[in-house]
Amino acid sequence: MKLKDQIPTQEWVDNRKDYIGGSDVSSILQQNPYSTPLQVWMRKKGLLTPVDSTPIMNFGHYFEPILAARFEEITGLKTRQVNKTYQHKEHSFLRANIDRMVLASEAEPTAVLELKTTTSQRLKSLDGDIAKEWFLQVQHYLGITGYEKAYLQIYERDTCTFHEPMLIDRADDLIIENMSKLIKWWNVHMIGGKRPEPINGEDCLILYPDSSYGTNKEATPGDYALYNELLQIRERKEDVENMEEYLKTKLKERIGESEMLSCGGKPLIKWKSTSQNRLDTTAIRKAHPELCKSFTNQTKTRRLTVH
Repeated sequence: MKLKDQIPTQEWVDNRKDYIGGSDVSSILQQNPYSTPLQVWMRKKGLLTPVDSTPIMNFGHYFEPILAARFEEITGLKTRQVNKTYQHKEHSFLRANIDRMVLASEAEPTAVLELKTTTSQRLKSLDGDIAKEWFLQVQHYLGITGYEKAYLQIYERDTCTFHEPMLIDRADDLIIENMSKLIKWWNVHMIGGKRPEPINGEDCLILYPDSSYGTNKEATPGDYALYNELLQIRERKEDVENMEEYLKTKLKERIGESEMLSCGGKPLIKWKSTSQNRLDTTAIRKAHPELCKSFTNQTKTRRLTVH
């Protein structure tokens, strides 16, 4: 098998517009830090270009056979690549493209194998938990395939570390709840054509990338209510931030020249000396203005200013 055979074809990418796959689930359920319901909808409607393959994404596809082989080595279980798309018995727009099937044995039933490449920093931020988007994706696969459990095999790209496979049991209540939400979302937004509401600043910038120079819109009562609510939130936020800074200052005073404050041997707070080498961009611009200009790119955005 050639490496390029591991990369999804353009036809496969285009066909994803016709259904909800495992990687869409967390975005639609607003549990994905990298995508939103609006962005999924716009891509499936052809209003937003599909996510281009990146070197990191391609690496993940290329590396799947090695990850699967590692899983087999660790567990002694056999796997098989599945060249088909599973779909829900009643709702054909709910589908699953699993990485591998773990073949049944005398002691183990058939299971799903999900293969992920990531970084040590990402895993550290999860603090031992499974990323929500991975967990929801796996549960979606279990719901569509009918299998009772799945394995998650993770590889750290930056440290070249294979993690021990994680066993994930089927969560029927969660599957039923999520599928109900996905069915409703599909009927309302894909069939009904209703655009999902924007949920963050990136969504708003996608919808309204440019402002019309010199234009003004008179606030409605609803607009003014939102404006006042924002002001109140900002006031409370400022109070909380001031209190946080006060408490941090008092604790630093208590720590003094020590590096750490602990209680019964359990670390509470660390205040360690560190040093950094930072690029002095101001000095570089002053000394080499033409060089800096040649490496400067203009970016466009919209700034929200609250008066």
